[in-house]
Amino acid sequence: MFSRKNQSGTLSRIAPGLANLLHYQRSSFSHDLIAGLSVAAVALPVGVAYAQLAGFNPAVGLYSSILPLFAYAILEPRDS
Repeated sequence: MFSRKNQSGTLSRIAPGLANLLHYQRSSFSHDLIAGLSVAAVALPVGVAYAQLAGFNPAVGLYSSILPLFAYAILEPRDS
C-alpha cells in the first residue's frame, strides 16, 4: 500500500494548489477575498455576454467563467 507521505507527494504533483491549502495563512484571507471578488466582478459579466453573443443560455457563460478559476486554483504551479 501507499504511505500517507507518498500519497501527499503524489497529490502535490497532480494538484499543487490543494497541497498549498495545508500551509495557508489566515492573514492572507482578506487580500485573497478582495482579489477573488475583483476577478469575479470582471469575469462573470464578460462570460455571460460572450455566451449570449454566441446564442447560448447565460448560465453557460457563468459556468465558463467560474469553473476555470476553480481549476486554476487547484492546479496552479507551485511557487518556487
